[in-house]
Amino acid sequence: MQKNIDGKQNETKRPNSQSSGNMPTLPWSNKINNFLVLCIYESNNQYNDFHKMYHIHKAKGRTGFQTFKEGFSTSFVIWEEAYKKNEELFFKLRITARNETVSQIAQNVVFYLISRYEKLSSKSEAVFNDKQLIEDSIYQMENKLKTDTFLAKETVWVNFYSWFRNQIKDWIIEEIAGLLGTNHLARLDNDELNKLFYQQLTDKFAKDTDFVLKLIDIVNGYVQEWVKLIIIHFNLESCSVKKIEELLCIKKDGFRTPDLLLTNIRDFSSSFTIQDHLLVMNSAPYQSVRDAIYKKNFQKIGNAPWPSTPILRGNTEGFIQIIPIFNHSLNMEQSIVDEAWNRVQSLSDADVDVFDALCSLFLSKARNNEEIIEIHLSDLLSIRGLKPKLGGDGRRGGYEAKQREQVLKSLTNIQSIWINIQKAIVYEKGKPVHTRLQGRTFIFIDRKGEEYSISEETCKKKITFTIDRVFAKFLNGSGRQVALLSIKALQYNPYKQLWEKRLTRYLSWRWRTQARKGTFLQPNKTSTLLESIGEEMNIRTPSRTRERFEKALDKLLDDGVIASWHYEKWDESIADFKGWANIWLNSMILIEPPEIIMEQYRSIEKKKTIDDSEQKHSNQKNVQIGKQIRNTRKMLNLTLYQLAEELEISAPYVSNIERGIKVPSKKIRMKMLKWLEKHETVHHT
Repeated sequence: MQKNIDGKQNETKRPNSQSSGNMPTLPWSNKINNFLVLCIYESNNQYNDFHKMYHIHKAKGRTGFQTFKEGFSTSFVIWEEAYKKNEELFFKLRITARNETVSQIAQNVVFYLISRYEKLSSKSEAVFNDKQLIEDSIYQMENKLKTDTFLAKETVWVNFYSWFRNQIKDWIIEEIAGLLGTNHLARLDNDELNKLFYQQLTDKFAKDTDFVLKLIDIVNGYVQEWVKLIIIHFNLESCSVKKIEELLCIKKDGFRTPDLLLTNIRDFSSSFTIQDHLLVMNSAPYQSVRDAIYKKNFQKIGNAPWPSTPILRGNTEGFIQIIPIFNHSLNMEQSIVDEAWNRVQSLSDADVDVFDALCSLFLSKARNNEEIIEIHLSDLLSIRGLKPKLGGDGRRGGYEAKQREQVLKSLTNIQSIWINIQKAIVYEKGKPVHTRLQGRTFIFIDRKGEEYSISEETCKKKITFTIDRVFAKFLNGSGRQVALLSIKALQYNPYKQLWEKRLTRYLSWRWRTQARKGTFLQPNKTSTLLESIGEEMNIRTPSRTRERFEKALDKLLDDGVIASWHYEKWDESIADFKGWANIWLNSMILIEPPEIIMEQYRSIEKKKTIDDSEQKHSNQKNVQIGKQIRNTRKMLNLTLYQLAEELEISAPYVSNIERGIKVPSKKIRMKMLKWLEKHETVHHT
C-alpha cells in the first residue's frame, strides 16, 4: 500500500468534524518550502483471510478503520522543485496512492455491511466462503465512493494533504526547537532551516518507528471520520436486508451477481487520466509496434518464416515479427507459421486501442518495471468508451460476448508480437549506451511467474501481465520515454473515425519528440501526415482525400485533441488548376497542441545556461512579457495563430516567446507592448 502526502501550500484546516488534535501552525512553519512525502508500504494481499480481517474490524467497533502497520517499508521527502521536474511520475504515484486509500475505505465499509448482514440474515456465513463475492463487493463500493460521495471532489484530498503536511511541519519544528532552542532557531535563515528540517524529517522516517506509527495513527483517525460520513451518506445504519444484499452483490437466491465486474465501470476520467489524456510509452520500439499493427506491412525477411516488418526510426534499428505463443493445439512448426500469417490479416486499429490501454494501465498501477499487475477484462472495454448493454430491468447488465471476444482476439494478437532490436541507444545513469534487445511487448504471466496463453478459460474476468525487457529498458531513469495521449484515440470508432484515431496517436508521438526542443509548432508536411496514418492520395478524385483529411482535423479541433490548425502559405486558388494535388501534398500545416500538452512538457524543455547577470536580467524581462502575452491571449480566447497574425510574426515564434525560450527583437518587443497596451485598455474599458 502507498500513501501519498502532498505538501503544496494550502492552509485549509481540518474539517470541524475532524478538528481534534489539530495543532496550531508554529511561526517557523511558514518558512518551510513546499514538500511531498511518499510513504511506501509493502503490499498485503487483502483477500487472503477475510475471517481474520473481519474479526479485527469488529473488534475495532462498528466504524473502526482498519489498516496494517507492519507492512511499512520506507519513506521519501520530496521538495516541490523535484516534484515539478518529475511531475508525470509523481502524478501517477499520487493517483495510485489515492486509489489504494479508497480501496481501504471500501473494504471497511463492506465489512461494516457484513456485520449488519450477520445480525439480520442467516446467510452471512456463506459470504465468507465466497472470496470472489467479497472482492466484487469491494470493487463495486470503490466505484460508488469515487463517483457518488465527497471523495470524488479534489478539494477533499487537497484539504487532507494540507492538514497532514501541517502536522508534520509542526512536529518537526517543535523537535528542532527542543534540540536547539527557540533563540537559535530564530537566527537560522530560510535555507539553513529548510536543510535542517529536511534532514530531521528524513531521519525520523528512517530511524524513528514511533514517529511513523504516530503518523499512521493520525491518518487512520482522519480516514475513520470519512468512513463514518460515508455510512451516514448511504444511510447504512438503517438500510434493509435487500439493500445490503444489493451492495454486497448478493442476489435473492444467495448467489453472487454474475459478471458483476462488467456492470461497474471504472471512472477512468478521474483515476487514470490527466485532463482526458492517458500516459503511454513513447519510445521508438513502442511507436513502431503501433505502426506495424495498423499498417500490416509484414513480409518474409531472409530465412525466417515469420511475418516481419523492419524498424527504422532515428537511432533504432531492428524488426518486429508475429510469433504466436506455442501451445498444445499448435504442435507443429508449419501450423504455427500458418497461424502467424493468419494473425497478420486479423490485425486492426482495435488492437492498437487495447495495446495503448494495457500500457496506460500498467504505467498507472505498477510501481516498478518488473511488477505484475492485475486488471479486469472490462477495463479494456470501458477505457475505450464502450458501454455495457442494459439488463432486463433497465440497469447495466454487462458487455456483449462479441465485445469480450474482440478484446481476447486483440490480446492474442498482442501476445504474438516479438521485437528484435539490433541497434538502439538507451540511457543508463544519465549516459547514452548502445544496446541490443529482444522480447515480447507485454508478458501475460500469473502470480506464480508462469506465462499463460490468452484464452476464454485463462481470462474469464481478469488478466495479469507485465512489460518485457524491451519496453522496460526505455522506462529507466533519465531516459524514461512516456507521452500524453488523448483518450479520444481509444474512443474514436475504429471504422468510421479511423483517420481521427491515427492522427491523434501520431500527433501525440510527435509532440513528445519535439518537447525537449520546445518546437511544438514545427510545420507538418501534408504528405507526411497522410503517410503516418497509412493513407494515400485518391488519384482519380484527390478532392475526396483532402476533404476527409480536413474533416478529421476539424473533428480533432472540436474534441479538444488539438487547439487549432491551418495551412502555412497555402494559396487556395491553386486548387482551381490541374495538378493541384501534388502541390497540396507538399504544403505545410501548422497544428497547435492543447494547453495541457505544453504545460506538462514544459519541465522537459532543454534550457540554455545563462551566467552573465545582465543577460539573466534581460531573460527575466523576456519571460515576464511572454507571460503577459500568454495571459492576455487566453483572456481574449485567441489561438497562437490568431495572435501571430495580429503581430505579423510566425506562430512558433510567438509560442517560444510565451514560454521564455526565444528573446524577442526590439521591434517585435515594441509590437507586443503596443498590443498589450491596446487590449488592456479595451479590457479595463
